[in-house]
Amino acid sequence: MKRGCFGLLCAMLVAPAWGADVPKGELSFRDNEVRADNGLIARRWKIVNGLPVPQSLSFQGHEWLRPDNKPGIVPPDGAPKPPLKIEWTDDNAPVDPVEAPSRRGALTVLGSDGRGYRWHLQLFPDCPAVTCRLEILGASASTASSVSSGTDKADNSGIEKDAKPQKKEAVELDLLERLALSTFHAELSVVDLMDRTDGHDNLAAERVFRMGPKETINAAACLAMLKDPLADAGLILLKHAPLPDVRPVKSTEDVIASDRLLRLRGHGAGAEGQGYAWSVIAWKGDQWERTAALHKLQACLRPYRAGRDGLLVSNTWGDRNRDSRINESFVLAEITAGAALGVDVCQVDDGWQKGITANSAQASKGGVWNGFWAADPQFWTPRPERFPNGLDTTAAAAKNKGMGFGLWFAPDSSNDFANWEKDAAVLIGYYQRLGVRHVKVDGVKAHTKSSEINLQKFFSRVRSETKGELSIDLDVTAEVRPGYFGAMQVGPLFLENRYSDWHGWFPHATLRNLWQLAWYVQPQRLRIEFLNPQRNHGKYGDDPLAPMRYPADYPFATTLVANPLAWFEVSNLPQETAKPIAGLAQVWRKHRQELHTGTILPIGNTPSGASWTGFCSRHDNSAQILVFRERTVKATTQLTLPLPSGEWRVERLAGSGEAIWRDGRLQVAIPEPLNYLWVRLIK
Repeated sequence: MKRGCFGLLCAMLVAPAWGADVPKGELSFRDNEVRADNGLIARRWKIVNGLPVPQSLSFQGHEWLRPDNKPGIVPPDGAPKPPLKIEWTDDNAPVDPVEAPSRRGALTVLGSDGRGYRWHLQLFPDCPAVTCRLEILGASASTASSVSSGTDKADNSGIEKDAKPQKKEAVELDLLERLALSTFHAELSVVDLMDRTDGHDNLAAERVFRMGPKETINAAACLAMLKDPLADAGLILLKHAPLPDVRPVKSTEDVIASDRLLRLRGHGAGAEGQGYAWSVIAWKGDQWERTAALHKLQACLRPYRAGRDGLLVSNTWGDRNRDSRINESFVLAEITAGAALGVDVCQVDDGWQKGITANSAQASKGGVWNGFWAADPQFWTPRPERFPNGLDTTAAAAKNKGMGFGLWFAPDSSNDFANWEKDAAVLIGYYQRLGVRHVKVDGVKAHTKSSEINLQKFFSRVRSETKGELSIDLDVTAEVRPGYFGAMQVGPLFLENRYSDWHGWFPHATLRNLWQLAWYVQPQRLRIEFLNPQRNHGKYGDDPLAPMRYPADYPFATTLVANPLAWFEVSNLPQETAKPIAGLAQVWRKHRQELHTGTILPIGNTPSGASWTGFCSRHDNSAQILVFRERTVKATTQLTLPLPSGEWRVERLAGSGEAIWRDGRLQVAIPEPLNYLWVRLIK
């Protein structure tokens, strides 16, 4: 429904009448102010000369802003030209079939020349975040850089100079947030994340700065976090965009901080006018609470759905036979072995389709990595010599075993994903005919803003037509892709390709990447692999952290808080290895819903191969704890957990050793190194 009146600078609206299914709270435009308030976080902006000027940002009684009266959000081309037409729209129809219910509204501001912007806002209940996005309206949306960022170069001459009078600051363009802070002596953390994991293995690092008058801090990053050390509270600024180094519309600086002023720049609208969304998230407490607030927003954008999320998927590619063995009889054997192991979904990688890719063992026969429809209009039909009955037989066999059936797929990146509708129709067709609900999407090359938009249309169409039931594993191992925060509704992120054939897989290294990312990326959003540890012993020599030195179920245990990937040919797994994995899978199936619906936080020290480390999945009155003893001398440790004080009863679920709750800590004993313990705590 739409309400509005038009005026020179403002519109005064009556309060909307909400349906019973709309979350409580306020997201409105009245008295010339935009207001967002869900009882946790509250924000207000006054519209001045066509631009939003921040008035308040509060969380649990802490007011973050001081009076400033400067625009906080500015389009790339600046303010629309007066006289202005302003309209507010309430839109609470489901925007995405996987999202939690939310309040949404949009303020449209048009200038006399027909150019302007539409400012979209979203507010989830019980989540301390306000999400915004600018859509640039008019004939020629621009990618203009800011007029002035105030980023003075440091003076290294050593000559002391009197302070110069402050110049009047020009209106900064392409601005998402301008927060004039009420707090003094804030700390700014900038998070540097890496994807394209085929070439990167250090995926997360955090730089901490003191904000003061002597220095301006500039950083290109999707994620920045502010802490008021005097109030034990903070703000998180999250840009819903690909990482800076691969973003189609780049910003030289995403984050600019100086003294008591914090700015977030770079709408990334491009000529198409569709900007990146961003969120401001509030938190109070320690580093765990900061992570919990960040995870909460991600959980709202894609809430856990039993039967779709947190499943054990098998994929044969990890044994490096590529597609050379893929055919109907081989896949049937995989389904039988997978059912015995506890696999939920048997996923067939590259090679099921008629077309040949550049990664195929038969790539010399004309394999392509783009332009699939031009190479063969029947590219995405089953290869008849390998699957004479199509995929019907294999899909039915999986269903008969109580398993799902999944496929590998690569949307056509050519001409900015011009064939996105055809690609969406392929996946929707397999979903409707065969019940395919788990697809690994690979080969993506989103180099331009147009390709990025069409790729998102592809994702959106698939979600819409399958009511969010078809889950996409988005490969982030290479190329230019949405990454950690550019497509959070899509499904798990296929994090890395590691192969023991190339001496590239180490269980502790995969655990390290998961643990470090978990401070920022919800573990439930990651697909984490474990391999067959009995392969390629000779590649590792006397390495003390070689895969075969761990108990068979240890690598699987490192993946349990995420979406486990059995990255090997299940039918080729030795029985002595399969048996302990199957035993752990049986326990995990019983407890995984509680595990994955909790807030999953890293505990202990960073995995290094020689640490005590792990995860805590917490609920109000229960928690699950996974503890890993790497190659350490000490057989015991005491772990501080992100749990309220009081008494907790300990129930052992799997692994070796024991744990007791004493003096507010978990006391853990694991007799042998390279072992794990999984326990449940009950209030």
